[in-house]
Amino acid sequence: MPQLEEVGIYLKGIWLLVQGKSEGFRWLDLTARGVWRSFGAILWCLPAMAVSWASWRLMFLAEMPSGSEAGIAFIFKLFLVDVVTWLMPLILIAALAGPLGFADALIAIIVSTNWLSIPVFYGMALPAAIRLVVPGSEGLAAMLSIALLVAMLIATFRVLKAVTGENQTLLASTLCVLLVLPPLMVGNMLQRFFDLLPP
Repeated sequence: MPQLEEVGIYLKGIWLLVQGKSEGFRWLDLTARGVWRSFGAILWCLPAMAVSWASWRLMFLAEMPSGSEAGIAFIFKLFLVDVVTWLMPLILIAALAGPLGFADALIAIIVSTNWLSIPVFYGMALPAAIRLVVPGSEGLAAMLSIALLVAMLIATFRVLKAVTGENQTLLASTLCVLLVLPPLMVGNMLQRFFDLLPP
């Protein structure tokens, strides 16, 4: 698992890419080893995921009949949904890299988006934390979620634009869509399959 100092270096590189500065690549490990280590970002995201799971569990139980339970199995299913929706778009992008002609950028795409996931997950955990500690804050949390989702989309697009090149706006936009829409659709399907949504 990458240590905190190492993660800080990678996040600095991501921030530079978000700003459109190509020097951000110098702060990322764009080797095969760096690809595998970038998946360690999942472990760093677990605390933020746990906050979101707790908020989701609270929402679920509030909509269920009195006496309903949502124990460790419920949390494990939420974990599976998060892992699948993290990995699935990367697998899809890897499969399309050759046919669409961006194989040379694949390593940078995987490494940068994996490390970008850390600020994304912690940012999206903020509305969940508000719902947990502030009763009746669903409206505020929903508005904040929308604002953070927009910020996440902009940051993701800017990173992908830096990775694919200034003249590849269409490719960066396509990759951004692949990173966002399929996980939302598959995540919703899995939530229904695992009975994680109130009836």
